[in-house]
Amino acid sequence: MPGHVRHSAPPVMKRHYTMRKSPYLVSLIFLLAATTLTLLNIYVPSLLHVIVRNPGPTQFETRYGLYRRCTRSTPVANSTFLQPSLPPITGQTFQGWDLGPINGPVYGDGDGWVCQAFPTRSECQQFGEKFCVLWSTSGYAAQLSLVPCLASLISLLFIFLHRGQRTARAKARRQQWKLVSGTMVIHCLLQILSIALILHVFRTDERFEAKGSHLDQSFYYGVSSAIVSGVMAILLTFTALAARAGMPWAAGKSAKHAKRHKRTRSGKVIAVPAGTEIPPEQVVTVGEVRAAQEAVGETTGLLDGQEGGAAGGRGGERATDSSV
Repeated sequence: MPGHVRHSAPPVMKRHYTMRKSPYLVSLIFLLAATTLTLLNIYVPSLLHVIVRNPGPTQFETRYGLYRRCTRSTPVANSTFLQPSLPPITGQTFQGWDLGPINGPVYGDGDGWVCQAFPTRSECQQFGEKFCVLWSTSGYAAQLSLVPCLASLISLLFIFLHRGQRTARAKARRQQWKLVSGTMVIHCLLQILSIALILHVFRTDERFEAKGSHLDQSFYYGVSSAIVSGVMAILLTFTALAARAGMPWAAGKSAKHAKRHKRTRSGKVIAVPAGTEIPPEQVVTVGEVRAAQEAVGETTGLLDGQEGGAAGGRGGERATDSSV
């Protein structure tokens, strides 16, 4: 019985697509927005706002930030009949149990607010260490989230300011999305941890049980920062996967077919004369031609074969198709 000759299937070649610059530009805008919101979340003292209304013409307000607490007293509207004979002292502050003892440096924040460092050591001893540990951990998480933002910024600037061979720049755009997306996911998780701790303290600590207590603008800065960084990571990852799949809107020219190159049965990318008809199964993309050119640059003559010229072209011919 005659034996059957098995024909080996042609090797499956990995297509090399790069990414457009525009997704990285959009990512840079998202990154700057997330970083700005994180800084506002850290340094604007208005995470929680507590209003204490006592019987009388004055109410006391307290704004809590990650590292500062500001207090002020304001006259209550429609309480003329309760007004004292002497006007209230400017800058008067309430020093009840919910604010804790006023220690350390005190400085003004405008509009009658008097601010100080928070939380103080004496407050931690008086009201328990649990609150201070949770509050300090939230502050550390918020500050630590700036580190991945810096790493993403450096990575994006490297893409836009990188100079050198075109193939090297294309390779950077093809790979840097992993670092940018990964660091922004870390930033998002740290921000979620920070705002979750603040929300837990707000719901469980007795000093925020007053009727006038509510979450303030800095808290929502942190929430917005986490949302922006998370959306940025998702969009950039989606675009990179679309580019890897050969979508022209994401991969740009690298997803287009090269008109003067083809792939041989052995898997090599070779140049062909202009106007030569290329069978559909041998069609290659501009991205594959550039990847072959990178390989030639790394190992001289690697793609030199018996079936034609290498991807670098014959003589002075360019590797990529200038007509594409």
